[in-house]
Amino acid sequence: MVPLRQTTSRVLQALRSTGFDTRTLDAVPEVLDAARAHTLAAIVLDVALAGPDPWGFLGELRRIAPQLPIIALTSREQREHTVSLLRCTLDDYLTTPFPVEELVSRLRLRVSDQLSVDRSVLRAGMVTVDTALGLVSVAGRLVTLSPTEYALLVALANRPGEPVSQDRLAEAVWGRPQSSNVVEVYVGYLRRKLGPDRIRTVRGAGYVLDG
Repeated sequence: MVPLRQTTSRVLQALRSTGFDTRTLDAVPEVLDAARAHTLAAIVLDVALAGPDPWGFLGELRRIAPQLPIIALTSREQREHTVSLLRCTLDDYLTTPFPVEELVSRLRLRVSDQLSVDRSVLRAGMVTVDTALGLVSVAGRLVTLSPTEYALLVALANRPGEPVSQDRLAEAVWGRPQSSNVVEVYVGYLRRKLGPDRIRTVRGAGYVLDG
């Protein structure tokens, strides 16, 4: 169940069409009561419409439902204050206006265990790859990859902590041998997006995704 503080019909339609069961809660007490009853999977909260004291409301939500993910919709002017109240990788925020697809992706990431979608999730340390949804995250932060970068990451994530040779990577990604320079270039691209220490080079053996 994904409750929405307030949203447009376009957002509601997008969420429902991708497997979310949505509710619109129009008053702060309604949201707090639902949180206490543990009937929610996540909250999408429009900070501007969360009553006269939105930050007090966020603090109360954190107190009564410490594991309930919150995605806060905030203006650029309120962003810094809002972000200071969010809980690391559990919560998230979007600055309005935002693409509906971005909200859907972030919700999927946080309530994936509660969706009735068959999926395969690969994990290596802080790196998570949802191969059914095509989503990649590092420490809860979504990362955008090109198709080639994504294929390379999947090949590495299928053997986390183990070296994968350049030949095996080339076969998995390109379906044919490639020069070592091509593989090295794309590993470099991945390191820049995932973090420089998440992919380790093992001399003579290939690359290891440590995450």
